[in-house]
Amino acid sequence: MTRYAINPPELKDARSIGYNHAIIDSQQFYMAGQVAMDADSNVVGDDIETQARKAYENVGILLDAIGMTYADVAKVTTHIVDAKEHYYDGYKEVYLETFEEPYPCHTVLGHDQLANEDYLVEVEVELPLTEADVDAIEPDGDVVREL
Repeated sequence: MTRYAINPPELKDARSIGYNHAIIDSQQFYMAGQVAMDADSNVVGDDIETQARKAYENVGILLDAIGMTYADVAKVTTHIVDAKEHYYDGYKEVYLETFEEPYPCHTVLGHDQLANEDYLVEVEVELPLTEADVDAIEPDGDVVREL
């Protein structure tokens, strides 16, 4: 069974606080929710549109690390603070710029607050991986580590 941990340097050092940004186990891609945080742990933006762009940028960095793109995504789960207000006021535009038809499945969950009081959005994606996709991953011992 092939297992990889994915932790690109463009993202916060998750291992220092006890998690990995993504794990591939067999042919399943699991990822931690991505927020509007840069590699230095700074929250990027104070509005939903800016934060959604950064969260999706972080998702793209993880996908790129394993040779995948947004077009490979099958499902998106989005956690939004005050979804009734923020979904149509900034988030949806970013989502529609990120994905094209055929769109992935999309679940939006509303919250009063996320893990940090400054976060307005957190995004997770799921994508199927074939055996060939997993075989094409080239572990480098740092960004992509074989477990």
